[in-house]
Amino acid sequence: MLAASALALWLPALWTPFWGDDYVFLHAAHATNASGAPWWSDFWPTSPVRFWRPLSQEAYWRFVDAALDSNAFAAHAVNLAFHVLASLGVALLAHRVARACAWTPAGWIAALAAAMYGTLTMHLMPVHWAAAANNAMLTLFTTLALAAWIGARDARGRVRVALLASVPVSLALALLCKESAALTPGLMIVVALFVGVRRPRADEILAWLATVAVVVAWLVLRGRFTANTDAAYELGFGSHVVRNAASFAAWLLNVPREALRMVVAGDRAAGLAWMAATALPMLAAWALAFWCSRRALVVRQWLALPAFAVLAYGPYFLFAWNSYEYYAAIAAILPVIAMARCIVGTPRALAVAALVALSSWIAVEGTRRLDHPGLIGRARWAEATLQALERQPTPATPLHVAVADEQRFYAIGGWGLAWRLDVPLQSISVARECPSTGTCLIIESDGRTHWRQDGD
Repeated sequence: MLAASALALWLPALWTPFWGDDYVFLHAAHATNASGAPWWSDFWPTSPVRFWRPLSQEAYWRFVDAALDSNAFAAHAVNLAFHVLASLGVALLAHRVARACAWTPAGWIAALAAAMYGTLTMHLMPVHWAAAANNAMLTLFTTLALAAWIGARDARGRVRVALLASVPVSLALALLCKESAALTPGLMIVVALFVGVRRPRADEILAWLATVAVVVAWLVLRGRFTANTDAAYELGFGSHVVRNAASFAAWLLNVPREALRMVVAGDRAAGLAWMAATALPMLAAWALAFWCSRRALVVRQWLALPAFAVLAYGPYFLFAWNSYEYYAAIAAILPVIAMARCIVGTPRALAVAALVALSSWIAVEGTRRLDHPGLIGRARWAEATLQALERQPTPATPLHVAVADEQRFYAIGGWGLAWRLDVPLQSISVARECPSTGTCLIIESDGRTHWRQDGD
């Protein structure tokens, strides 16, 4: 039921248009492909970049441009495929954990964990936004590293050597997708404690030290290749830590980000009602699973669950501004595996599955039905606006754009106009008001557009 529900839940994302940063990456990838630059150059840039994520951004978007012909449907299909693979990675890790803990039936625990994980609301953005493919890639490679790490405990001979050798390789791939993979060596320790405390062997210590060395090498390269990041991603202590901690709790309760935004933005009654409609079923699911089966886990494992979740979310507690559901994608993995362990083979399994599915459907469908400033609604507005502009004659350049609502315009941006209207990016100037002369596209605060020509 959960697998079918998850498939039905996410299939509509295939028809999401490109929006926001998608156009930034498309524009850059197309220019790089047209220049004939070798693929390895994405991993060793000659000039500083904002984020050094060569596997999940530069190389991935070159693939979208060259192999998928910059098709939005195909790009979102790839995102959905990565989401399925990430969920299967959770299944593999759950199976390894179940075998190490002598839980039975390990196969059903793995299947149930994957289905529940794949249904969670926190995957909304990675499935609907092509630019967020890095998150599913991160989850896939992280789960592969952790599964190999746990699987090697009881392996022998060449299989053990291969599993331990694959851990730093998977970690390196995860780091090339997203920065938070740097926490993986710590997560390895927590998962090892979860499945059982014992004295580590020499080859296990060597494999763990190899992962630390990979992280150190990545930090050195990242310092060389990246420029100063956006202020929204700066780390620090302050009142925002409390806000981010509250958001983290909301993500684990399946609350959509748009509900929190509504509460903060002033539509408090509707936002609180939506939060309750998503959080209460998920809270009931956690309670049914954990409280009713509290003897299914030992004390050590109960302590490891919050340690894993908090460590995996660690940097996001300190973010100055940004906070999105998918930041909790790694943090939710071990708790979901524990939930599967607690309900598998019990009469509560169906009720828990139904509650998780209900919560996610309310969150995701509610988000899809929102207009701007909802993210998906803003993406639909951007696509409708660009389609209308494409039907008109190609504008003269230089092209000036007067934007009344910069948040709304983000879904298009100068890159989107350049890409869809086939005009040079450098000929587009965005400001609050039109200049005294020249062609100017006016985008009102309500999303309506009209042209102002010289002499108007």
